[in-house]
Amino acid sequence: MSAFKAIAAMSLNRVIGKGLEIPWHIPEDFKWFKETTMGQVLVMGRRTFDSIGRALPGRETMVLTRGNFIHPEVTVIQSLDEVTPLLEGRTAFVAGGAQIYEQALPFCSDLFLTIVQREVEGDVFFPAFEDNFEE
Repeated sequence: MSAFKAIAAMSLNRVIGKGLEIPWHIPEDFKWFKETTMGQVLVMGRRTFDSIGRALPGRETMVLTRGNFIHPEVTVIQSLDEVTPLLEGRTAFVAGGAQIYEQALPFCSDLFLTIVQREVEGDVFFPAFEDNFEE
């Protein structure tokens, strides 16, 4: 699974979400996310997809879920093992949420992490990664 990279933004207290929302708005980070992932594959969980509400243009979206889920704009998968055969030379960017990051981080070659320089309230947290990556 070496074609995996993780991409995320977290606050100083590891928050990545509050409900189905990102608890900050940083246009420069959204722009960087778009530029970095354009033309690649995004892998995300069902709740992350629901929070976005649609597939992002210019990228194939794969939604990892255990439940019955159908959406005309995405490829639904039930395991990370299903991703690699579908990549066709592209990179899979793991884009949330917390459970998906926890499953995928051990298989990611890189972690692109924006640290939002404040503590925020939230109920979704980025998992421990410090032992898996170097700056």
